[in-house]
Amino acid sequence: MTKFDYQNSSYVVMENTSLEEAMEAITLNQRGAVVVVNKKGTLLGILSDGDIRRALLRHATLITPVSKVLNMNVASISNGKNIGATSEEIFNSQTVVNIIPVVDGKNKVIDIIVRNPGVRKEL
Repeated sequence: MTKFDYQNSSYVVMENTSLEEAMEAITLNQRGAVVVVNKKGTLLGILSDGDIRRALLRHATLITPVSKVLNMNVASISNGKNIGATSEEIFNSQTVVNIIPVVDGKNKVIDIIVRNPGVRKEL
């Protein structure tokens, strides 16, 4: 299995990423959210368009780091489980979830499961 390159993924941002940069990643990935990790790749949470909007309404700025406003209530899948069945179950039961991080035993992001991976909007 190849190592997941979270640093070059539009689905993942680092905890010190600005809200503006996170919005750019969300625009690129077209899934309405990004996974937030620390420098070791450990899952910290998720950040959605709605989280950003609410933060801006609370007077955050575009340079505010995502670590200040991320949502720590994130649906993730542990590596080794039946990832396909588990992700399908999450997507079916939680219609607002469009990306699911897959984590190892140390909560490090090793993959991202995307709802409708081949479907993209025209930019």
